[in-house]
Amino acid sequence: MTGARVGYSVRRARADDAHDVVRLMRAIYAERRYFVGDGPPFVQSLARRITGDDPAFALYLVADDQANERRGLAGWLELHRMQPRRLQHVAVLTLAVAPDRRRQGVGRELMRRGYGWAREVGVRKLSLNVRASNAGAIALYRSEGFEEEGRERAQVRTDDGEFEDNVIMARML
Repeated sequence: MTGARVGYSVRRARADDAHDVVRLMRAIYAERRYFVGDGPPFVQSLARRITGDDPAFALYLVADDQANERRGLAGWLELHRMQPRRLQHVAVLTLAVAPDRRRQGVGRELMRRGYGWAREVGVRKLSLNVRASNAGAIALYRSEGFEEEGRERAQVRTDDGEFEDNVIMARML
């Protein structure tokens, strides 16, 4: 699928995308506002996950950036089904959009492609975690039908030593 008006196409990730995905994640980690972890995975580790995970339990998508002469990725999506049999109807969503490609439909298109896979493999519920200060992401998720299911108070330590909430959101398919 192509987002022609904004210059990207969405496809399944390949192992050779791992370097570009890690570069994308580094740019987002450098903002120090969105991700919770300390940094992206190692390229080799991510490449192994992309090729080694059971496609019935994990989906990795990339939005190839085709705008102007840019090279790299406009976005990344991961969906992981829960392993216990009683929870296999749930998949956890992770979404990353390049700083200069936000609010251009990249995240929305990645999610919509993910919904198709989720339905195919029997997922009925998508769940995600988002920092409470990430208003743009929360607005996107709400516009896609996600609702707040819970809030973990003071869950995330910020770089200035303060704490912020982690918001748990979900959407039924």
